[in-house]
Amino acid sequence: MAAIFEYLEHVNVLKRLPRTGWLLNGVVPCESVADHSLGVSLLAIGLAETINEDWAAEGLNRPLDVGQIVTTAVVHDLAEGLLTDLPKRSTELLGREAKHAAEARAMAIILGAIANGDKYIRHWEDYNSAATPEARLVRDADKLEMVHQALVYERAGQRMLQEFWEVGEWHYAASARVYADLRRQRS
Repeated sequence: MAAIFEYLEHVNVLKRLPRTGWLLNGVVPCESVADHSLGVSLLAIGLAETINEDWAAEGLNRPLDVGQIVTTAVVHDLAEGLLTDLPKRSTELLGREAKHAAEARAMAIILGAIANGDKYIRHWEDYNSAATPEARLVRDADKLEMVHQALVYERAGQRMLQEFWEVGEWHYAASARVYADLRRQRS
């Protein structure tokens, strides 16, 4: 039970940890890492079910595994319980390799003592390397949830959030369509 308690302590940090990028752009108060992770998880379910309606049209050879997607989405930012939320500018200064190495150490600490912790670390590794169709879907959901949150903050009067709209390429056409709709709503 000590391992579960320690794990729960790390998880609880996510509920209190603000998303640093928003703070650095003047959004106060802003969502927590846990708020974001829940949003990503729920959005990933919706995207997966939409894609699974016609998975072949998305270039898949099988439907997406929604259970795998949910697990990956739930753990994708778990390392921040130890490392904290490093904003884009910090990652650019540290380098992606250094950030990834630190996150890997944090994941080993957070999940190392719980039963089957290595299974959840593999989900996180798949997410980071976009190794599976499910991980790629979660990566899209992560970006889309952030863009939607930027739209919500902009509707509330926040400005200077353009960097959150600059997200790069999408793994799925359905994700690109959601992004295009969000951009239309922004206009």
